[in-house]
Order: sequence, then structure tokens, then C-alpha cells
Amino acid sequence: ENTPRDGMAEMDNTVEAMMKKANELKGEGNAFYKEKKYQKALGKYTKIFLYINHLALPQDLKQMVGNRAPDTGNVKPEDVKKLQIIANQNCAMCALRQLKFDKSVDFSERALKIDPEAPKARMIRGRARLRLGNLEGARSDLLFAQKHFPKSDPIKSDLSELKKKFKKVRDKQRQQYAGMFDRKPKKQVVEKNKKSTKDISNLVSEMVGEQSHTSASTDKEIKSLISEMVGGDKVDK
Repeated sequence: ENTPRDGMAEMDNTVEAMMKKANELKGEGNAFYKEKKYQKALGKYTKIFLYINHLALPQDLKQMVGNRAPDTGNVKPEDVKKLQIIANQNCAMCALRQLKFDKSVDFSERALKIDPEAPKARMIRGRARLRLGNLEGARSDLLFAQKHFPKSDPIKSDLSELKKKFKKVRDKQRQQYAGMFDRKPKKQVVEKNKKSTKDISNLVSEMVGEQSHTSASTDKEIKSLISEMVGGDKVDK
């Protein structure tokens, strides 16, 4: 004789019942989320996967298992996928609220694996990426999400913060490279050039046989020769 418990267990094996239970869990999770009880909400959302993940069998796998594949009844595959996306997005949002940004990205990407253009998943991942310092990734996600949620205050706020962070990065780079190509030659380099010029002058004097009575004309020739040999009196900039 079947007990009420046995009947409940039998009912829970139907796809409709599993989807119903999954949606009940989603509602319970939403209630906890509104109360800012994020860990309890997360517990409800993650439990959804126990009821529906095995229902979203790929078509080729269904053909392989044949009659052993669960009968989806009135539940459409897209309904299961939609609930999977919502559950992952809700988990990602709970993790974001708990400042667990890596987990938030992980749950967002699980949703995006099902639908690569899920706008809410992109928004949540963008917000988490911003807080992880992935500025380029955050910008890509947040700009994409803004097209779908143009009035979203969190997106506007995060894009404003993102702009400030990019400015800090650019300012830091400018400071690092400031003056790199406009530095004056070091003193020792200038002194070395002067010494080289003096050495050359002595050498030229020896070559032309400079004496104490050297004529002004000879001095002029020496200076001209030195100028040619050292390339003028200016250092390279």
C-alpha cells in the first residue's frame, strides 16, 4: 500500500513536478534576497539545479539513450534553459552582494554558456570584473548590458567608476614615461666631450707644429679643423 510519502516521491519524478519545485525554490530564494539574506537565497537558487539540470539533455544524447530519456511532457527544453540561466544569474548576483567576485564571474559564465548574449549575465559579470580590476572585460560587458538596460543606475554608476579607474591608469603611465625622451645629457657626458675636444686640439697642434708664436691664421685653421673632426660644439638631443 502506497503511503502519501510514496505518492509524493512518485509525483516528484515527473518533469512537471520537478519544474514546479524548481520554480518554488526560485520564489523562496527571491524572498530571501529581498530580505538581504544572500547566503540563504544562494542556497535556494543552487538547489534548483538538482531538479532541472538533468532535464536539459542535448538532442543527440536523447537519441542515444532512446526510451530511457526522461519524458519532458508539457515542459519545453527552452523553459528548462531559461530557468537554468535565471538560477545562475541569481546565484551570481548573490555572490556579488557577498563581495565574492570570482564566484560571481563563475556563475555568470555558466549562464553565458547557455546563452552567450544573456544581457543580465553580462551586466553582473561586468560589475564583478570591475571590482576584480579587469577593466577591459568590465567595459565590454557593461557597454553591452547598457544597450539592453539603458536606465540602469548600477550600470551608469559602474561605468562612471570605470572611467575614473581608466584615467588613473593613464595618469600613472604618463608619470612613468614623462621626460623619457627629453632628458638633458648627464654632466659627465658633457665633461667627456670637452675633454675629447681638448685632446683633439692638442693632437692638431702637434700635427701643424704649433709654437708659442703661432699666427692668427694658423689658430683659425686649427679651430676649423677641430670643428670638422668633432662635428661642431652641440651635443645630440
